[in-house]
Amino acid sequence: MLPVWPELVSPGAPPDDALAVVGFDVPLSGAAVAIPIRQLGAAPLFEVWRSLLPVTRARCGEVSFSSNGAALFGTAAAQGSDTASVTARLYDQIVQATRKAGYPHLLRVWNHVGAINECEGDLERYRQFSVGRHEALTRLGYAREQFPAASAVGMSTQGVAIYFMASRVRAVQVENPRQVAAYEYPPLYGLRSPSFSRATVAQWDGETMIFISGTSSVVGHETRHVGDVEAQLGETLCNLEKIVCEAAARVGLRATLDDLRIVKTYMRRAADYDRLSSLLLASLPGAQHMFLESDICRRDLLVEVEGIVRI
Repeated sequence: MLPVWPELVSPGAPPDDALAVVGFDVPLSGAAVAIPIRQLGAAPLFEVWRSLLPVTRARCGEVSFSSNGAALFGTAAAQGSDTASVTARLYDQIVQATRKAGYPHLLRVWNHVGAINECEGDLERYRQFSVGRHEALTRLGYAREQFPAASAVGMSTQGVAIYFMASRVRAVQVENPRQVAAYEYPPLYGLRSPSFSRATVAQWDGETMIFISGTSSVVGHETRHVGDVEAQLGETLCNLEKIVCEAAARVGLRATLDDLRIVKTYMRRAADYDRLSSLLLASLPGAQHMFLESDICRRDLLVEVEGIVRI
């Protein structure tokens, strides 16, 4: 069995086997992290990372984390007027904390940036975030082929809030053949290209979990279907299908969209919820779904989807 796996659950007392709990919009006592992003839909859900192994909890600087001998879940957050510096400091502490704890391999990072599309000085805040992340990871010895899967979306408060998963065992990073690797984007997307992979494949004792990065309507490096949210979702699903297949094949396995177990969808406009949720539930009936209202890293993107595959 996998040493850790996620489930989306209704509000209630955290389960005894929780490595971590993530709350969105609705605070939860004892949550590992509470992210100020509005959930869409009838009832709120929480993201619970369950563990078959005993859990220990600790703190190192601004990083709080829990671990079970195989995987580590951590969180860090800070405010400040210089997003690049704040991000670099948090990533520096995250990498140092995971290495010190014995879980040196980042698998997946969820980044949340307040007012992500607004300017800070003469640079969009997402681009400031990208500068800080890149500088920290490269300074700490990460080659671009080692960048973890990731997402970066907006949140309703200022600052940067991050949660992440790390492992004792090295994972496999995978790129999508339909897209230019994010770390190879041309300069028009910022001073530093985004430092993440399209997917990370983690394996424990013969079982496999694939972390799919935030995925959207980008082909090559260009946004497709500007202004058409349904067409953007269709292109996003094509990208999801390709990266799921590609990631599984890299470790000698087969997978399809039917193997997605958790799907989180970020929508720039809450008004799109009814039609997009219906399309996603029909397209990915085997997954648990969470829908969130959030700005996305590019102003012309209206929807972003991420997922976790369990084989």
